Amino acid sequence: MTTFYLVLFSAVFVAVNALNPFYVKAQRDGPNKKSLALKMTCATGYLVTCLCSMLIAQNFSKFAWLIFGGLVLSWIGDLFLHLWQHKIFHAIGFLGFLSAHFLFIAAFLTKIKILSPTQPFFTWPEAAGVLLFCIGFVVFSMMIGTDLKNALVIPILVYAAVITTMLCKAIVMGVLYVRADGLYAWPALIAAAVGAALFVTSDFSIAILMFNEKYKKNYPLKMFNMVTYFLAVLLLSGLPMLVR
Repeated sequence: MTTFYLVLFSAVFVAVNALNPFYVKAQRDGPNKKSLALKMTCATGYLVTCLCSMLIAQNFSKFAWLIFGGLVLSWIGDLFLHLWQHKIFHAIGFLGFLSAHFLFIAAFLTKIKILSPTQPFFTWPEAAGVLLFCIGFVVFSMMIGTDLKNALVIPILVYAAVITTMLCKAIVMGVLYVRADGLYAWPALIAAAVGAALFVTSDFSIAILMFNEKYKKNYPLKMFNMVTYFLAVLLLSGLPMLVR
């Protein structure tokens, strides 16, 4: 049975990445029913890979369920962020992804506390990294002409701080797991760090797509945004298989 789940995990991983360009092409001129169907098919794929990951390792720990919960909220974020009938859907999508990152952070912290019970929530390098990223995001956005409306500045900065914190915790967890000589430690570090970094990169690019008129219909940027996003969630979905 383990072999079946491993094959299914691999097949869905490849299928999602293969289907993703068709989704980006379908929504090239804006979201529509076809692009919504393709996107949610891809999104359902990362839920399947996460469940396969849990079943392969027989890992139903708090860590595994928090990762799965984060992906479920990402699925909800994918759905509402792509709906075009009302602007309120975009706000719901934003909250879905924000909540997802809180669950990812909780998952990483759960493992960090096991590996290093005295580890503080934030070290100075982590705090400095989050602050520098937020400042860099605002400066870069202004340089390329992104229109961050006053009402959106605080929510966007909060989101940037949360997702950067998620990246920090993913790296810390991976490094501690390597130091503890855990099973599949190096693949776990790579999947966590690269997955989280790609998530940050994807969210950075979607902010440009959403708030910069010059890039709103930039097809290569849209492709870059979605390729990095689906690679990110697929890598995170495999963590229950690697972090025991």
